[in-house]
Amino acid sequence: MNAILKPASYGWAIVAAMLFVQTVSSGLGFYNMSVYMAEFAELLALPLSSLSFAVSLFFIFGGAAGMFVASLLDRFEVRWIMIGGALISAVALAAVGQAQSLWQIYVLFSVFGLGSTGVSLVVATTLVTRWFPGPNRSVALSIASTGLSLGGVLVTPATAYLFNTWGVPQTMPWLGLAFAGLIIPVALWVVRMPDTPAAGGAGLPEGEWTYRAAIRTRFFIMLAIGYVFCLGAQVGGIAHLYNRVDEIAGFQSAAGAVQALTLCSIMGRFVGGWLVMRLPIRIFAIVNLFVQMTGLLTVGLASSAEVALLGAGVFGFSVGNLLMIQPLWLAEAFPGAVYPRVFALANACAVLGVSMGPFVLGLAYDNANYSMAYGVAMAVSMLALVFILLAGKQPHPVRELG
Repeated sequence: MNAILKPASYGWAIVAAMLFVQTVSSGLGFYNMSVYMAEFAELLALPLSSLSFAVSLFFIFGGAAGMFVASLLDRFEVRWIMIGGALISAVALAAVGQAQSLWQIYVLFSVFGLGSTGVSLVVATTLVTRWFPGPNRSVALSIASTGLSLGGVLVTPATAYLFNTWGVPQTMPWLGLAFAGLIIPVALWVVRMPDTPAAGGAGLPEGEWTYRAAIRTRFFIMLAIGYVFCLGAQVGGIAHLYNRVDEIAGFQSAAGAVQALTLCSIMGRFVGGWLVMRLPIRIFAIVNLFVQMTGLLTVGLASSAEVALLGAGVFGFSVGNLLMIQPLWLAEAFPGAVYPRVFALANACAVLGVSMGPFVLGLAYDNANYSMAYGVAMAVSMLALVFILLAGKQPHPVRELG
C-alpha cells in the first residue's frame, strides 16, 4: 500500500490510521476510566476516592513517559514504538481484571499509562505534522484527533455493556486483546514517517532552533502554563458534568448532557479545523477559551435540564478545538526536528492540570456546591487566557537566539 499511494495521498491514510488508533486508545483508556473505577470499587469493596488515584497515576506516568517516547521517534521506526506501546498496554489492561488489591491496581494502571504513551497524541501529532507541512495541517490534525471523542461514543458504552453481561474479570482480558489486536496491524502495515520530515516552524530552517532554545522561549513557557490551567478547567468540567446535571434533572438528562458535549466536540473540531486556516491561531485560541468559559458558567448556573444541555453543548464546542490548538500552534512555531520533544514536554506539563482539575472542582463542591465548583473552573480558564495572552505571537529564532 505504501508504494501504491502518492505521498500526498498517503498522508491522508496516516490521518485515517491515527483517527482509528486514537479512537481505540482513548476509548479503552481515558473515557473508560470512570467505568473502570465504578466497577472495581464495587468488585473489591474499595472507596472510589482511593481508586481515583489510579487514574492520576495513569496520566502522570503517561505524561512523563511521553518525553522519553518523543526522544525515540528519530531513533527508531515509529511503528515499532506503537507496537511496543500497544503490547504493554494490552498486558496491563488484561491483567488488571485479576487484581486483588489496591496496590496491584495502582501498579497496573501506571504500566497502562506508560504503554499508552506509545500510541498517544505525542506520536499521532508528530506523524500528522510531518506528513502535512502546509495549509492542510489543521484539517488533518482535526480529523485525526476526532478519535479522542469517538472513543467515548463508541467504546465506552460497549465496555459498560460487556461488564454488565460478562463481569469485570472475564471482560478485561478481551479488552487487552482488543487494544493490541486493533492497533498493532494498523501500526505494522500503515504507519510510517515521511521520507522527508516536515520543516514546520513556519518554514524556518531547522538548524535555527534547538530543543533547549525552544523550551526557553517566553512563548513556550507561557503557553505550557496556560494549558495547565486550560486543561485543568476542561477535564474538571467534563469529569463532574454527569453528576452536576444529574443533581439538577436526573440521570437521563445527565447522560444526554455527556452525549451533547461529545457530539459538539466532534462537530466543533471539524469546524475549527477549517476556521483555523482562515484565522490567526492566537485569535482562534482566545475565542475558544471564551467559549469554554461561557459553557462552564452556563452549566454552573443552570437550574433546568434545557439550560444544562445548552451549556454542555457550548462547552463541547471548545473542547476539541482547545485540544487541537496546542500541538498545531507548537508545530507552526518550531521545526519538525524538535517538535516531538517540545510537544511531549508541554503535554507532560498539562498532565498536572488534567490530574488536578477533577480534584479541585470536587473540593469546591464539597465545601460549597456545583455552582461554585464551575465558577472556579471558569476562573481557572481566565488564568489560562492570561498566560496565553502573555505568550504573545510565535517566537522568531533570530530574536530569541540572537
